[in-house]
Amino acid sequence: MSDAQKPEGPRGAIIEIIEKCAATSDEDAGRSVIVPNDVRINGQSLLASADDPVIVHEVSTRADELVRVTITLFARRVSIRAENDPDISP
Repeated sequence: MSDAQKPEGPRGAIIEIIEKCAATSDEDAGRSVIVPNDVRINGQSLLASADDPVIVHEVSTRADELVRVTITLFARRVSIRAENDPDISP
């Protein structure tokens, strides 16, 4: 199997903690503070708990260290199974 045919392994998620509004501006002090009201993982908005904050752990400048994020989410359904088992919905 060539390198082009090998399946990709797991990758880190893109996590966005954003405020849905216009861009910040240095001209208006009230608009230069970001108050996040949306959490997205790989572009998908998720239901997050207002009582449990998003925690971004220490960020290191070392190239071999990853950024860790802790998020409490509301799940509609959780499936714990082997990858090739059929997904049986209730």
